[in-house]
Amino acid sequence: MSAPRLLAIAGNKRWLELALDYRCNLRCVGCHACEDDGERLNGEDAARLLREGRARGMTALWIGGGEPTLREDLFSIVKTARSLGYERVLVQTNGMRLAYAAYADALVAAGITEVSFNVKSAKAEVHDRMSRGEAFAHLVDGVRAMSARGVAVTADVLLARSTIGELDATVSFFAGLGVRRFVLWLLSAADVADAEVSAEVPRFAEIAPHLSRAVAAARAAGVAIESLHTPPCVLPPELRAIFAPASGLGLVVVGPDGRPFALEESPFEGGADVAACASCTHRARCGGPRADYLRLHGEAEFSAV
Repeated sequence: MSAPRLLAIAGNKRWLELALDYRCNLRCVGCHACEDDGERLNGEDAARLLREGRARGMTALWIGGGEPTLREDLFSIVKTARSLGYERVLVQTNGMRLAYAAYADALVAAGITEVSFNVKSAKAEVHDRMSRGEAFAHLVDGVRAMSARGVAVTADVLLARSTIGELDATVSFFAGLGVRRFVLWLLSAADVADAEVSAEVPRFAEIAPHLSRAVAAARAAGVAIESLHTPPCVLPPELRAIFAPASGLGLVVVGPDGRPFALEESPFEGGADVAACASCTHRARCGGPRADYLRLHGEAEFSAV
């Protein structure tokens, strides 16, 4: 465990994310987290990191994976975090186990305050195809369960060629279930040499019109929407305010190997400068396009703002 490194990079970060392990009960397109190599953050490691985080002033815990609800010690980790003074405890999940009332009740009783659900589409067939499993019905039940129990619910919505066409419908549908915040994530081909995945990564020019309709749907529903991987220069001026760089989350991640890193340093989040970045007024907050995007689509779309 790299305790000194965590202390060194914590700085003024407010979130600590623990990716407990990479086991998962789905095999989503583009995600290799389910290819579990056996590494784990055990309960003792997690508790030590939680204490270190609090010592550095962190007040929010993000529990991810893999699929964290597969961990039988998830409840005790949540309870430990709350006892140490973490005001916010978020679980990022595909929602499968939260469809079961007893499990949902136990997680709320442990002290969870927020849930981020992985969402592909409001169309069951699209969501299930991108999840490579029959997941949609459980997702819907899980969102309803958490919303009914007063837990803050976010939808992490995947932007892929198969999903962007109904992005506005996805926002409207899940807002109706109780989701109050939508965070849009561009499918990554960062560590995947897979033709199917590469074909699913859309150009920003393809995304923009669907994004405009999704923002209108969010406003109509009175919910928040933001987009992590769409640099301001590829968005029309009226949409640039929804861009949310990974660095703005103030999050330090510790993976199953115990090695911490700032979220924006990840190849799934961090950007790569192109020539246009040098004179762009957004350079200070925008990490630039992701390297995997440039590999697939080049840099012709980018121009300084």
